[in-house]
Amino acid sequence: MKKFWQLGIILGFISFLFIAGCQSGDGEADSQEEGTDNQEEVSEEEEHHHDHGDEEVSFDDVPENIEIEGLSDHYHTGDVFKLEAVTEEEGLDHWHWYIRDSSDEEWTVAEDQYEDSYMGDAEVDGQEVLAVLYDDEHEPVAKSPVTEITIDDHEHGHHHHHGDDEESQQIAEGYFEDEQVEDRPLAQ
Repeated sequence: MKKFWQLGIILGFISFLFIAGCQSGDGEADSQEEGTDNQEEVSEEEEHHHDHGDEEVSFDDVPENIEIEGLSDHYHTGDVFKLEAVTEEEGLDHWHWYIRDSSDEEWTVAEDQYEDSYMGDAEVDGQEVLAVLYDDEHEPVAKSPVTEITIDDHEHGHHHHHGDDEESQQIAEGYFEDEQVEDRPLAQ
């Protein structure tokens, strides 16, 4: 009977080790799978988070064959503007937009702007924007011309005189009756 107890204890211990080993192996497999999943997630997240550093960016040798659409002749401070990059390059969709507040400054990457469109706030008169298209090796293959954002808040330093009476002021603001409109020659 003592041998059965010893045999039972040994079998129980072996079973314990077997179960613990199986769970440990599953844990390692899960860790390896999680590690693979995490690596894939990190790769996707870091897809556009390459290190651009603080080095000076130059696109002198990159062909200028991207057109920018959507630019207005001017904006008011705080306006939101949207620019679209148009190119005939096919099969590439890796974009970066670069901005600088003047031509005296260095280009910086516009964060979270990795599509063929750029949305920004008109905050700095003369701010420059540049679109660059990259290939799979992260080499620039095309660029846009430098696009300048012009802000005009209509503070020209002179006053438009529209008359001092209330009727003249209303007409200047666009409120008038049909009979207040006079015929005039059309410009040629």
